[in-house]
Amino acid sequence: MDPAVDAALKEVLRNTLDNLTGGDFKRFKHYLRDQGQISWRQLEKADTDDTVDLMVQVYTSGAGGIMLSILQKMNHNQLAECLESDLEKLRAGEGGVVHGAAAHSGGVKPSALSGRVGETSVPQHGGGDAQTDAMKKSLIRKLKRRLKNRFSVIRHETGEWKLQDAYTELYIVEGRTGGVSTEHEVSAISTRQIGSRQTLAKQIHLDDMFSGEDLMTVLTLGIAGVGKTFAVQKFVTDWVEDKTNHDIDFVFVLLFRELNIKKEKGYSFFDLLLKYYPDLKELRKLPEFTECKLLFIFDGLDESRLQLDFDECISELDKESSVSTLVASLIAGQLLPSAHIWVTTRPAAANLIPRDYFNLVTEVRGFNDPQKIEFFQKNISSPEKANAVIIHVTKNRSLHIMSYIPVFCHIISIVLGDILDNQREEEPPKTLTEVYASFSVHQINKMNRKYSRQMEAEEKGQLLLKLGRLAFKHLEEGTLVFYERDLQECDIDAKSGVLESGVCTQIFKAENSITDECIFSFVHLSVQEFLAALYALNEGVHGNNPLTTEKISSVSVLYRSAVEKALQSPNGHLDLFVRFLLGLASVVSHRVESPLRKLLPQLAVAKKSIESTVDYIKWQTGRNNSAERTINLFHCLNELGDNSLVEEISRYRNSTDGEGELTPGQCSALAYLLLMSAEDLEEFDLKKYLRSEEGLHRTLTVVKISRRVWLDQCDLSKASCDIMASVLQGTSSPLRELDMSDNDLQDEGVELLCVGLRHPQCKLETLRSVMCHVTYSVKPNQGLYIYCTNCTNAHPHTHTHTHTHTHTHTHTHTYIHSFMGQNNVHYKLLIL
Repeated sequence: MDPAVDAALKEVLRNTLDNLTGGDFKRFKHYLRDQGQISWRQLEKADTDDTVDLMVQVYTSGAGGIMLSILQKMNHNQLAECLESDLEKLRAGEGGVVHGAAAHSGGVKPSALSGRVGETSVPQHGGGDAQTDAMKKSLIRKLKRRLKNRFSVIRHETGEWKLQDAYTELYIVEGRTGGVSTEHEVSAISTRQIGSRQTLAKQIHLDDMFSGEDLMTVLTLGIAGVGKTFAVQKFVTDWVEDKTNHDIDFVFVLLFRELNIKKEKGYSFFDLLLKYYPDLKELRKLPEFTECKLLFIFDGLDESRLQLDFDECISELDKESSVSTLVASLIAGQLLPSAHIWVTTRPAAANLIPRDYFNLVTEVRGFNDPQKIEFFQKNISSPEKANAVIIHVTKNRSLHIMSYIPVFCHIISIVLGDILDNQREEEPPKTLTEVYASFSVHQINKMNRKYSRQMEAEEKGQLLLKLGRLAFKHLEEGTLVFYERDLQECDIDAKSGVLESGVCTQIFKAENSITDECIFSFVHLSVQEFLAALYALNEGVHGNNPLTTEKISSVSVLYRSAVEKALQSPNGHLDLFVRFLLGLASVVSHRVESPLRKLLPQLAVAKKSIESTVDYIKWQTGRNNSAERTINLFHCLNELGDNSLVEEISRYRNSTDGEGELTPGQCSALAYLLLMSAEDLEEFDLKKYLRSEEGLHRTLTVVKISRRVWLDQCDLSKASCDIMASVLQGTSSPLRELDMSDNDLQDEGVELLCVGLRHPQCKLETLRSVMCHVTYSVKPNQGLYIYCTNCTNAHPHTHTHTHTHTHTHTHTHTYIHSFMGQNNVHYKLLIL
């Protein structure tokens, strides 16, 4: 066969196979083996290029006909039609035409891959010769195959989501929330989104992530399930399809969960890269490789088990080092200094890499309100049903708050969509626990339909408990990924239909060239927390306390120990677990007809245990717990169906005489009520409720989402300045006006407050601090001097400045105007 025709035929065959997912490609190879000319030993480890080479070698010009026949047997009719058309053009002497045909099987929508993928332009970096061209095309094919295998993490009931059809733009902003987080991730994302309605955070679009000349390294933060990996997939897919970032030559995606597997071994840079991209064997021979524009994407730093030491970096590409050293050297710019770097992580792990290594920090905040609506409209079967789901979610605040998280939108669309599709006359879930209980039962039943035999209700229930045991063990250990041996410890068959149920999804199946191990994860952290709570409740019903390994006399003992343990958590990592654990009491109680009770009839909680737990939680709301933990107690009461404290505060607010200070517990109830209300908080005046530092402490979650805050005459001390400095550093903070007058702040308090004032994220426009026992002196290290010297870096973005001074002398006025004028301070209003 003529070499040119041979090359054109191979190109057509390769691009046809590129449209098959991992599972379909394996089926194709089985069909090819059945032709009798190529053995399974030759095909088992063959990738697309190897398979095409074997076919052309054995069948020569007849390879196209063999492939066409197999695709028709596999019912890939659209793909077969495109291949037939390309083969006709080859025979007519027109050369190969590459089609991005959709693999139309398994419920995949034909439009999912309608874009043309193979015809890409090649940037002219480093010469742009034929070798560079070939290598870029090979990399695109590899990336495309890898990305397709990842798309099955989230599924529709009717088949796989294809990225271009399923993707809804995410809300990504520049900057990050300052300070140490004391909230559970779910609470944090809702607080930031509520605050974002009132502030103009700079939104970042994926296309612009590396558009600036100085944007070499980017760190993207976001809680579990908020869409970080989805954003990476969209970015890379757009590059692969030549839609964006045409100036980038090579994109390499490396997942930390994959790198963990290789952490004990030594590699040179190319050796490691080729472990993940084995079809780029000639890459090390490319002389202008270091001159190309490269992008390395490291996804999931929070899943890393590597010890990144930035003091042990290397600069030689051929020097053998540990995986940790190679990764650190790339991020630090010692290895391939001109390469672009993108790292994604959950916020808690962000400090594993020094902030100085990044030119830009962004935060994925999930969906804003319009994006949520778009998601439901795009992913629910009809506009009428989508509208019904939107209305239900909007009027139930606990569901509305969670719906900022894309994965939760997926879960709620499955649960409510199932009820609407089957026209079942049942009450739609209103609490978080009810949603997750319905989701878990739905997925177990879905898995049952895929089995060759029917599972009994008891068997399904036991499977849920096994998953719960796995979830509980890893939640306690703080891990989100686990291996086949972990499943075996919980009596779960890793090769059973569990992995197809959607409850526990295989997120990574390693290629044979890397490892034979598989890594597993629950669809979302909240699903893991729910199943862990289900397991814990079952243990409690049988007289065991899994939190203490002690025997207990009633479930109420388990509830108390769970609440106490959650209250002791500095970062709220058990908040959602406790909400689910308590919420299950209502879901499985005898008075509720729950599908979960049909699977686990032994789960029953006595009314007396529920009542005593409610009383205990109410008592805890009045104790000196953190504001975030106390707010979670009110969420727990809501899950248990008791809103008496909140109703009491609502009556107080609506009364005309509303006089007298609230108790600390009532202040916490007020904060919960305001957070759960649908209204934007323009103004919050603490002195109306409780004039004390404890009052500020109890309502801090409200302060964080208010535009104007009045803390004057509230008996505050310098300790409150430290609290407010942390608030001022938040990227999502809408706070623009703050009054701390008539409090005993003193010079030391001023210094603490200035930490927030000089922070680059501070957006405060007006600060009042009249009569706060500040030293009105221009001497170093005294009150007014501290204000002025610390304000020199504050508010570079504010365009006007006016300064009003109370209780200061004339020479002090002159000093302030002179100092701030010389140092270009741009405060809009500073009242001292």
